[in-house]
Amino acid sequence: MDWDEVFKVILAALASIGGGGVIVFALSSWFGKVWAKKILANEAHELNTKLEATKTQLEVIKNKTLRFQNDKILTYRLVVDVVSKLLADFDATELGSLSTEEADKSFHIFNQNRIQVYGYLAMLAPQTVMDAQDELMDYLLQIAEDTAHYEWKKVRELALRLLNEIRIDIGIDSHPISYNGVL
Repeated sequence: MDWDEVFKVILAALASIGGGGVIVFALSSWFGKVWAKKILANEAHELNTKLEATKTQLEVIKNKTLRFQNDKILTYRLVVDVVSKLLADFDATELGSLSTEEADKSFHIFNQNRIQVYGYLAMLAPQTVMDAQDELMDYLLQIAEDTAHYEWKKVRELALRLLNEIRIDIGIDSHPISYNGVL
């Protein structure tokens, strides 16, 4: 065998292996892409499922928080309603336009509402709100029992303290409001 024949045999062998190699390379590349797409689709599906579950959990938390916040606001409004009615009756009594019998009836209604409001507050309010509410209610009870004199400035001070604690709790503003009038 001469060198020409040896080169021809080697070139023929390389050509046959090279053609098969190209086919094997092309098929493996194609299978790799198909497999990668399938894996990517599975990962995307799993991530989308987790994302939807997280969105659902967030929606539940949001609704629960909004409901709780709304309950707080309704309860705090009830406190303001109860106190404002009693203060109006105190003013009417001071002016002599409310009889003793009417004042007693009004105080009885206030007392019922006060106890109810306390229970509502105890379920929702932080201790700072409870303390401010206790101070105001204690003073109003002392006035009703004639163990303290009705002083509008002191009532206003205690009411503003309660309102400022409520504002902090419901997130309106942490800066206190104040009375800037002349009375």
